[in-house]
Amino acid sequence: MKYIVLSFCLFLGACVFSKPSSDILKIKYRIVNNTALHFTNVSIFSKNIGTLKAYDTISYSAINYDSLKQDPLFYGIYNEVNYARYLVLPKTNNERVTFSIDSLANKIIYISTK
Repeated sequence: MKYIVLSFCLFLGACVFSKPSSDILKIKYRIVNNTALHFTNVSIFSKNIGTLKAYDTISYSAINYDSLKQDPLFYGIYNEVNYARYLVLPKTNNERVTFSIDSLANKIIYISTK
């Protein structure tokens, strides 16, 4: 009985602590601002972008994504209000993804992923 419990614990530990092979490692992304709003202090994936002007598009950038070091988060300031939104990650490596800022409503930023 001891061996069965020990074997199960080792198996469970290997499943819990092993890194899944489906983790996204490389992301190619761009940001499109589809609003008339000017954002400052913009960051994405814990990387500082700077400013994002109205109807501006930031060209594609590649990032080696590490979920322990980077947040899948858009962050920006508009009119002295901080806005943040978690982003939908692509399903495969090296897939190009566009994060589109669609609107602000009730102090919530709406970002779509294409």
